[in-house]
Amino acid sequence: MYSQKDVPFNRATLSFSDSALEAAFRADYFEKNISDLRRYLLLGFLLYGLFGIHDYWIIPDIWHQALGIRFLMVCPLLLGIYLFSYSKNFSQTMQPALFLASFAAGAGIVFMSIKAAPPGNSLYYAGLLLCLLFYFRLRFVTASLLSWSLFFLYETAALLTIETQPLVLFSNSFIFLSFNITGMFACYSMERYYRSDFLLRRTIQQQCHEISTSNQALEKEILERKQAIEEKLRLEAQLSQAQKMEAVGQLAGGIAHEFVNILTAVIGYANYLQMKMDKVDPLYSYTGNIITSANRAARLTNDLLAFSRKKQSEPRVANLNEIILKAENYLPLMAGRKIRVSMLICEKPLIVLADEVLLEQVLVNLVANARDSMPDGGVLSITTDLLETNREIPLGSGTAPPGKFGRITVTDMGIGMNENTRARIFEPFFTTKEAGKGTGLGLAMACSVLKQHNGFIDFSSRIGHGTTFRLLIPLITEETL
Repeated sequence: MYSQKDVPFNRATLSFSDSALEAAFRADYFEKNISDLRRYLLLGFLLYGLFGIHDYWIIPDIWHQALGIRFLMVCPLLLGIYLFSYSKNFSQTMQPALFLASFAAGAGIVFMSIKAAPPGNSLYYAGLLLCLLFYFRLRFVTASLLSWSLFFLYETAALLTIETQPLVLFSNSFIFLSFNITGMFACYSMERYYRSDFLLRRTIQQQCHEISTSNQALEKEILERKQAIEEKLRLEAQLSQAQKMEAVGQLAGGIAHEFVNILTAVIGYANYLQMKMDKVDPLYSYTGNIITSANRAARLTNDLLAFSRKKQSEPRVANLNEIILKAENYLPLMAGRKIRVSMLICEKPLIVLADEVLLEQVLVNLVANARDSMPDGGVLSITTDLLETNREIPLGSGTAPPGKFGRITVTDMGIGMNENTRARIFEPFFTTKEAGKGTGLGLAMACSVLKQHNGFIDFSSRIGHGTTFRLLIPLITEETL
C-alpha cells in the first residue's frame, strides 16, 4: 500500500511513473467511463444541433454560416467519434479523438462570435462556458489543454477581431478565467480520486492474490503433514506387526524341535496301536483321527518354521519344470475329484537355485487355496514359462529388476477375492476360511519362501473371475554359480 509520502504518480500530470501501471489505469479508466463518454458525445451532438434555433434569434445575420458550422462540421464530427468509440482501437485514441471533437465545438462558437454582429458577438462566450462543462469530464491533462486553448483563442479573437466593449471583455475574461481555474481544480481532484481508487483496488487485488497463494501453499503443507503423520502411523503399525511376527518366529523356532519330537512320538504310538488293532475294532477310527491331526500339526509346524526362516533352507540347482512334473503325482489328489488339474510346461529348461521342498510346499498351499475357492469344481491351470525383461516390473511383493526369470502361474476358476481380501492377502494369520480350517500362514509362508529365493510373488483376482498367482524366480547365471 502506498503512503501519502510515496505517491506513485506525477503531481503535475497525474501520470503514474510506472509505465505498466499507467497502461493498466488507462485500460481501467476506459472500461469504467466509456459508457458515460458516449452519452456525453450524444448529448453534445443534440445540444449543438438544437442551438441552431438560438442562432436564428441572436445572430440572424450569419445564421446560414452558423448552420454550416454546426451541421456540416461539428455535429458530423461528434457523431463520427461516437460511432468510432465502438471500434477496438478507440481505447488507444480516445483522448486525442475527444480533444479534437471538443476543440472543434469550442472553435466553432469562437468563429461564430467573430462573424456575428453586435450584440451577438459579445454574448456567445456563454456557449464556451457550456463547452467547458463537457471538457472537465475528460482527464486532467486533456481538459487543461482544451480549456486554456479555447481561452486564448477567445481572447485573441476578442482583442483582434471582435468589437467588444472593454468592460464586457473584462467581465467575460474574468468569468472565463475563473471557470477555467475552478474546473481544473475539480478535474484534478476527480482524476486523482480515480487514480487513488484504482491504486487501492489494484493493491487489494494483489494482496488477495498473495493471500490466496499463501493459503494454497498452507493447505498443501497441511496436507503433506497430514500424509506424513498417516504414513508415520502406518509405518509404526507395520513395525508393531513386524515385531509381533518376529516374536512369533522366535517362539516357533524355539519350540520347533521339541514339538516335532512330541509329534513323532504321537504319530509313532498311534501307528503302532493301529497295527495291533483290527480294522473292525470300534477304536480303529480314533487312531486314524489321531494320526491325521498329528500330521496336520506337523504341517503347521513346517509352515511356521518356513515363515520364520528358522527352518534351514537347502537351495540346489534345479529345473522348475522338473519340480512341477514331480508335483503332478500328488497335486491332483490334493485338488480333489471335482477339480481337473491342467499343466503346461515350458519347452526351455528353467534352471534356478532353489529349495525343492519349500517350493513344493508353496505349490501345495496354492493348490489347497484353489480347491477351497472352487467348491463346485472347475479347472486348475499350472504353467511354467520364461520371463525376460529389460525394465523393472512392480509386483505385489516388490519390484522385480531387469533380467531373466522362471515363472510359475497358478490359475483357478474360483470365486475370486474382494478388495479387502486382496489388500491383506499376504498378512500372517489372515484367513477367509472357517475356524479350524485354515491357519492364515499359507500365503505369508509362500511370500517368505519367494523372498528367500530372491524371487517375487504377484496375483490378480476379481469376484466371480477366479484368481491367478505368479511366482518369479531368477534364473541362475555364471555369476550366481
